[in-house]
Amino acid sequence: MRLRVRLVMVLAGAAASAGAAASAGAAASAGKTPRNKRYIFFNTDAPILLAFQLLVPISLALPSMAPLEGRSLDLDTVMAGEVVAKNLTWDPAYQQSLTQLSVYFAHLEVSSLSCQERLICEVTADPLTFFPISQIFLKELRLVNGPVTMTDDSLMWRYMTAARQGFTSHTDSCVPAYSSCHLPADSFLNMPVLKVWQYISSKVKLEFI
Repeated sequence: MRLRVRLVMVLAGAAASAGAAASAGAAASAGKTPRNKRYIFFNTDAPILLAFQLLVPISLALPSMAPLEGRSLDLDTVMAGEVVAKNLTWDPAYQQSLTQLSVYFAHLEVSSLSCQERLICEVTADPLTFFPISQIFLKELRLVNGPVTMTDDSLMWRYMTAARQGFTSHTDSCVPAYSSCHLPADSFLNMPVLKVWQYISSKVKLEFI
């Protein structure tokens, strides 16, 4: 995997103008239609802004955000009788997004549906603290392919409900909403590494692809 850097240069005060061709007669004698020459003039006294955009593959970034050591007490195990994400209905229009979310949860070792919902709820409630995880997940939770089946049997609806719960309230509201999960979002994440990504984002524009 390689990181790609895009350089965006904004030139303020640039202007363009067209001038008449000096050799119109020569062009006409050669049987060609005379063309005006175009000149571009730059104001050298105007400021030049250089902006760097860092394109980061999610497959490279996400594993770095998972905890380096396993949790001492695995409270994320799927309990008997608990609904399993893969057994819910996957809306065909959002099959790709759900597949991506499934991969993300696998990287972070979030197996139970209730903990997946709580994680979505908490990172949505506090997107700055959990950046760039919040950006990565919310990118897949947009209604871009039409409506979602609004039932608890729809996995996409369950995820979007969790995101709405976090977006409209505080992080603390996610605990009673998903009480069967006893692990907060930061227990699934390497928070110091998130701080590193946040620092990088403060210096260059990050885009996860």
